[in-house]
Amino acid sequence: MQRESDVIRNAESLLRLNMLYTANNGSFQTTSLGMALTEDVKISKPAVAKRIRNSREWLRWMAMELCAEQGATIEKPAFLSDKNVQLVDATDETTNGKNKDIWRLHYVFNLFGFHATDMELTSAKEGERLTRHTISSNDIYIADRVYCTINSIEHVLSGGADFLLRFKSKAFNLYNEAGERIEILPALRSLSNLESSDFRCFYKLPCGTLRPLRIVAMKKEAKAIEDSKRKMERKASKNQGKQAHADTIELNEYITLATSLEYTNEQILELYRARWQIEQVFHRLKSLFGYGNVPSKRDDTVKAWFYGKLMLAALCESILKRVPFPPEYNTKIADVVGAQFMG
Repeated sequence: MQRESDVIRNAESLLRLNMLYTANNGSFQTTSLGMALTEDVKISKPAVAKRIRNSREWLRWMAMELCAEQGATIEKPAFLSDKNVQLVDATDETTNGKNKDIWRLHYVFNLFGFHATDMELTSAKEGERLTRHTISSNDIYIADRVYCTINSIEHVLSGGADFLLRFKSKAFNLYNEAGERIEILPALRSLSNLESSDFRCFYKLPCGTLRPLRIVAMKKEAKAIEDSKRKMERKASKNQGKQAHADTIELNEYITLATSLEYTNEQILELYRARWQIEQVFHRLKSLFGYGNVPSKRDDTVKAWFYGKLMLAALCESILKRVPFPPEYNTKIADVVGAQFMG
């Protein structure tokens, strides 16, 4: 008697199985039916689930190769040598099912290896913090301002790693070497547009010990400053007119980073800018390919779903560059590719 694991006989069938799953809202049952209709293959729902979960590293490899082909991957700068650069972020997602629960996907993404090193799905009530992730020594962890807390910084340093975080106003106080509190804005006001600078300061542990911290800042260009102000005004409007503090508004005129790194200002700013390229990948996944509808809480299923979506996005980019689709079909390219896999 033929085992269910033997009915997927080649890579083409396995790819079709994964794309049916990815293009059909993460349903193992629908994927099982799709395989019966397209390949006359009878495979049960549990067998589909096992195959999908075991495909995650294969899908990651294909996604990475396709993204590299399309120029979506980033070449590692020479100054980073043997460092791994890890991007830390979180996004709120809605799971499929009757209750439509909202969950928060926390992930760590290797910037130059182009793969997720950690993923965790929690309730939306769980906060974003570096302390939920295991730190690897010799790595650099890059994250937005919500992660800029003393606990997060200490967690990274205790693991023998470095951090590069968007500085969060009001998160904690800064001090000089004498233990006197200092303000950050006076050190930045002399900067011209797109000019950068850095200065050394300290943060204080609950026990009173001072810890060194480097602040690297660059003043934004005029248009970016105006865009930031409009964004803050819209946010205030949504919050029933609650205005941000004047110093918070002024600090938003700068890209201000807290770091333990000793690279040049230009290298640090270049490294932080690189994270935006990866964020654009996630944005396209969510807006164009429905990545947000995470089908499960299981780590292996979430990763298979993510890499399947990433590969589909990269495949569609490849097709768009090679085939002159009429403009009206460009926004429906995912459906076109899905139909190809449906046979």
